[in-house]
Amino acid sequence: MAQIEICLDSDSRYLTQNIHTVCAAGIDSIELCSQMAQQGLSVSADALRQARAACNSHTQLRVMLRPRAGNFVYSVPEQQQIQAQLLQAAKLGADGIVVGALTTDAQPDLPFLTGLLQQCRQLGLVCTFHRAFDACASPAEAVEQLLALGVQRLLSNGTPWQQQQSITQGVRQLATLQQYIAGRLVLVAGGGVTLANLPQLQQTLHDNAQLCWHLHSAVLTEDKVDAAKLEQLQHCLTKRAKPNRQQGEPHA
Repeated sequence: MAQIEICLDSDSRYLTQNIHTVCAAGIDSIELCSQMAQQGLSVSADALRQARAACNSHTQLRVMLRPRAGNFVYSVPEQQQIQAQLLQAAKLGADGIVVGALTTDAQPDLPFLTGLLQQCRQLGLVCTFHRAFDACASPAEAVEQLLALGVQRLLSNGTPWQQQQSITQGVRQLATLQQYIAGRLVLVAGGGVTLANLPQLQQTLHDNAQLCWHLHSAVLTEDKVDAAKLEQLQHCLTKRAKPNRQQGEPHA
């Protein structure tokens, strides 16, 4: 069965309550971000301490490392800020980081990411490459580069970054990406997943342990995580998904 990840806003006044609800439901992981209106930025040390105290050992806590909104081409000072945030995340008990960095020609920033992934290995942090992947010029080439670096998880919704398209518009590209990855890393499918469209998405993607469904607002009711919605989500995942027969590489 596929994994479930819930993205939580560290700015919410219900953060502790939301984490308790997610953990009580046995959800696999939490991605913690601030400023969700900016599609998720880095979290404060205080928010991470609060989240770590509320999160049990069965639910992985992953934190966003994104110092600003906009593109993913970072200056040297911004890269240093990300490195400092990584060390903070490890010190405060995060299980993993969520990060992405690109060059001006829309390729993964290999020199920066190489050092970052070395730190992850030394500190025992799992690395998720976020939707900067959807801004890459050559997805297939980017996958190979990220695998070589040691990235374990890849977040995508199959549509170009900043075009504000739902995952339902990119699911066929995601299916091609999933086939290309072939279990070499976990595909985190997110960006518009809802309880209403999940059954449709399951018909196209292989619903297995190397797939993780990533949701945010779909499980909220008035800014609180809704236990009934989590239960409905888990029920969807226990159903048998139809096999995906698409093959090939992601489009360049």
